[in-house]
This record gives sequence, C-alpha cells and structure tokens, in this order.
Amino acid sequence: MLMNPKIDLFDQKILQILQTDARMSHAEIGRQVHLSQPAVSERIKRLESSNVIRGYRADINPKALGYQITAMIRLSTQQGRPYAQFVADCPEIIDCYTVTGEDGAVMRVLATDVEHLQRIINELNAFGSTSTAIVLTTHVLGKTISIV
Repeated sequence: MLMNPKIDLFDQKILQILQTDARMSHAEIGRQVHLSQPAVSERIKRLESSNVIRGYRADINPKALGYQITAMIRLSTQQGRPYAQFVADCPEIIDCYTVTGEDGAVMRVLATDVEHLQRIINELNAFGSTSTAIVLTTHVLGKTISIV
C-alpha cells in the first residue's frame, strides 16, 4: 500500500512505467496514462525534485564484464573500526547495508574469480570478522517496487 498521499494515481502509473522502461518517451508515457507530454514531463520533474525518482541507470550484466562470482559478505565490526569509507571506495562492493543482529553490515560483492573474492575478504577482515556466501542462483533481481 502506497504511503505518500502526494502521489496520485497518475504518478503511480508513471512510476510503474518508468521502473520497467526508463527510456520510454514522455509522449508515449502520456499516451499510456492519458495525459499530455508536458503534463507527464512536469510530473516526472516533480518526482525527481522530491527524490521519489532518485535516478536512471542501465541494467548491466556483471558476467559480461568478467565478474563470474556474486557473493554476500556479512561483516561483524569491531569497536572503532569504521568500514564505510572502504566500502564506498571498493568498486566490487555494489550494495552495503547496516543491519540489526550480530552482523554490523551485509554487502553484495562482485568478483572475477575466487582469488579476487579472497582479496576483498582479506581487506574487509581489517574491520572485523567476515562470513561469505557465494550466490549460486539469483531468483529475483531488480524487482520493481509495488506502486499501486
């Protein structure tokens, strides 16, 4: 259920379309939601400025770039060992979340091979203990957010 009262049914439909095809023209979106192209453009601009739409990006296949391994790494941090800057600077760490429980962070990491993954783990061990799981199959990736 949508919890933002400032987003009406037209905005919801526009957001749903953009999640599946962010390159669709504003004119085509307008045809689908029964609004003019300028009205769609104005709504998208408002959604961008209010940070509902955070950006647009390409969906890139990591394997096509040589990243054969996806791993989930849990990091149990030690007191006074800030890891955030390392995570921000490490291009192989593509997602990182501070979490509740015994682990301080959970991150999704791409690596070209096991040796590459081991180097990343070794660097993370400077901040605490790690636990790693290599992803065998991805069942859901980049699922759209339910708007309506």
